[in-house]
Amino acid sequence: MPLSGCTDQSQTSGLPDESPPDEQPVDTPPPETTTPPPPPTEEPPDTYSSWGIFPYAFTGEDIYGNTVTETTLGEKQLFFIHLWATWCPPCVVEMPEFAAIIEEFGDSVGFIALLDDYDDNLEGARKIADNAGVPQSFIMVDANLSELRDLSALLHTGYVPTTILIKANGTASEPLVGAYGDGYATIIESILNDINQ
Repeated sequence: MPLSGCTDQSQTSGLPDESPPDEQPVDTPPPETTTPPPPPTEEPPDTYSSWGIFPYAFTGEDIYGNTVTETTLGEKQLFFIHLWATWCPPCVVEMPEFAAIIEEFGDSVGFIALLDDYDDNLEGARKIADNAGVPQSFIMVDANLSELRDLSALLHTGYVPTTILIKANGTASEPLVGAYGDGYATIIESILNDINQ
């Protein structure tokens, strides 16, 4: 079923950033020193890590009433963000697949679901998740949580379910529109292999 909403699109003017034609760089000689600087004593630290905290800071309640934040997901290589609704048959049908996917990838992937009808059917969401055997490590929060507004905009394609995957460095996939069921495992595995190369 179509879902009302749209993704914000940033607009750019498309014009190149140009300096005024009269402005020229000025070459200035470096200041003279009497002694050369000492050589470095150690290697610079490795500043890149393929592991990190969920890149959207938030505080909210999951569908079970637990307070959750971005740190609840732990340090992961990849974050699986899923928009769903209790009234959406494909969302409900694919829900049992998540238990196996989380079991397989939970050490390196953080799973979070944004529930579109959180205020309307919280009890129904709990029943669906419990009946599907989805662990509480698949954090389910309100899609309308103000701190996740930007993230939610990426997922509101007009359809549910919609999923995106975000690497720890903040790089996001294109939205996956529709129910992929056990196909999510193949996609996750491919991205993790790319990260670990």
